[in-house]
Amino acid sequence: MYSSLIVILLSMTCGLSSGLWTDNQIPKRRISQLKESDVQRFLGNETDSDHFKLLEQDGDSVLVGATNIVYNISLLTLNENKRLQWYSSDDDIKMCKYKGKSDELCQNYIRVLSKRSANGLFVCGTNAFKPKCRQYVENSLEFELVKELSGEGLCPYDPTHLSTATFVDDSLYVATVAGFNGADPLIYRLPLRTEQFNPKHLNAPSFVNSFSHQQNVYFFFRETAVEYMNCGKSIYSRVARVCSNDKGGPHKFRNHWTTFQKARLNCSIPGDFPFYFNEIQSTTSLVKGIYGGHNAQIIYGVFTTPSNSISGSAVCAFKMDDIHKAFDGSFKGQEAIDSNWLPVPSSKVPEPRPGLCVNDSRQLPDMTLNFHKEHTLMDMAVPAFWSSPIVVQTSFKYRFTQIAVDPQIETASGKTFDVLFIATDDGRVIKAINAASGALSGHHYHNTVVPIVIEEVTVFPLGTVITNLLVYHTFYEAKLLVVSNNEIKSIKLFHCLAKTCGECVALQDPYCAFDLARQQCTSSRSRFWNRDNFVQNVEDGWDPRCPDGRPPPTESTKMLSPDPQLPPQYAPDDQNVIDLESTQQTPIYTGESFALAVTTSVITSLVLGFILGYIFSKRCRKEDPNICSPYDDPHQYLDGRLAASETFQTQPPVNNKPINLVLTTNKNSKNLNLSVENKPIQKVKKIYL
Repeated sequence: MYSSLIVILLSMTCGLSSGLWTDNQIPKRRISQLKESDVQRFLGNETDSDHFKLLEQDGDSVLVGATNIVYNISLLTLNENKRLQWYSSDDDIKMCKYKGKSDELCQNYIRVLSKRSANGLFVCGTNAFKPKCRQYVENSLEFELVKELSGEGLCPYDPTHLSTATFVDDSLYVATVAGFNGADPLIYRLPLRTEQFNPKHLNAPSFVNSFSHQQNVYFFFRETAVEYMNCGKSIYSRVARVCSNDKGGPHKFRNHWTTFQKARLNCSIPGDFPFYFNEIQSTTSLVKGIYGGHNAQIIYGVFTTPSNSISGSAVCAFKMDDIHKAFDGSFKGQEAIDSNWLPVPSSKVPEPRPGLCVNDSRQLPDMTLNFHKEHTLMDMAVPAFWSSPIVVQTSFKYRFTQIAVDPQIETASGKTFDVLFIATDDGRVIKAINAASGALSGHHYHNTVVPIVIEEVTVFPLGTVITNLLVYHTFYEAKLLVVSNNEIKSIKLFHCLAKTCGECVALQDPYCAFDLARQQCTSSRSRFWNRDNFVQNVEDGWDPRCPDGRPPPTESTKMLSPDPQLPPQYAPDDQNVIDLESTQQTPIYTGESFALAVTTSVITSLVLGFILGYIFSKRCRKEDPNICSPYDDPHQYLDGRLAASETFQTQPPVNNKPINLVLTTNKNSKNLNLSVENKPIQKVKKIYL
């Protein structure tokens, strides 16, 4: 019993010790205040909250949904080109307030927008909890209203409900919630929708993104996991798909998808007991690139832990090939309502296989459609690309909210890297890469994750939630659009501020290389056709051509240096940069991790000391000073070795003299005698010790 307790406590201690993955990647630099010349701003309606939402990029402009307005904003200057105003009617506002909603919610929040042609615009708004959609024609001066229709199923009632929409082949695919109370989630394309009030299809989802790929439309969301309900309640991240040529089924299935399927997204730290980031918050669009020397199509997503657990955020990537494998694998189901969810044997899957794109879904047999109604969940979860998260952040200060990617940035060596921009709920933007993603097949970095956090920029005041990110390139420059509820800012993608060759290379920023001819750290595009004059090494962070360069770190230097990729002398020096490295050695762990380690060590030591002291004090009693046995009861131990019919005399002598327990062992003796005061007591069974 006691040994079991010790093992458990030691396991807990080892678990905490091995849990030092919570030590966050330290940014190579922090920019706490941007120069005014490096920032562009758009404030919108400064009297009321706008609740900005990026809806669609249109060339060098971006269309932004807001309260009662659609803004057309120039990406070059961040100035307003024109606006579309759409206010709810007085009657709709009165009815909204009569139903108990506030003045702020009883407005028209524009949440869905799609350009159907060069000058055609389809817009949907919450319209004071009575969703409506409109078609407009855009001319040089204004937007002309063409048609108005109900927005039921196309736009949420409540502006706080998450939704996503994508326009494919003249059809609008929307994932949202219907009903005044938002109790009817659906994925909709006229006239098809998911099963109503069927938790096996959708169970309280929050949709974050959607896009089309080949002949399918994909949706990313989080929902209450129906397969986990027998064990409690948990939220899982999902990817779902429908066929773009789905026409619905015959008879009672005519208005329902016949191809809707969903699978779990697995973003977790691997191990014997994986640590999961279960709640997806945002994804990028599809990224095409070269990874490990092979072409692949991937998406990046931001995942978090539940709000009432350890505060953690992570960025994971998923390959489209792995998503396809999940949908081609086994279905997951349960035989009865209280049964476990298990893979469905292939012998029970009807033909044609449910979920496949067919020429005419209206000809599908009822057996296939009935199976599909109860089996929309796939058994296999989609694994993370590179088998682990790219960036992990554990902090009570902030969480990740949004992500954008500048894909396949080419370096002076000809390798390409995806640059990730990660937003937080505390006004910051983090720039990071996987330094191993450019490694070729067969190299030691291949198919691994080497996270590098290049910089952390404070864009908005602390406490401001960043709701959208957009990377855009113009002929002259590249910028990042950062959106909060009440303000939009445009900032530079890179800050090549290092002064020396070693500092520049140590940044490991794909945008920045050291120009040997001009002796400066630059983002000049000339490095693409004049590579010999530029020094850059994103993978290792050093280069022998730099006078202040250094050889690669050995195992001993890795043990001594907290960040062998960036030694103290490589810290950039700029008035807007808070240097993370100094002439003094940086602690290996963060303050939070150090405090946790100290507290854990103290508590564990106290508990172990108490238990061990209790055990040995029980063995070494004051009244029996000559008995110090490692067992609970020495009499029971001997009794177990004696014959069942024989007993062990344990009564102390009347004179209360100390008991001397003598075990006489002799190779030639045939008896074992136990004596008190060296006098025989009783013949007992022979025992060999």
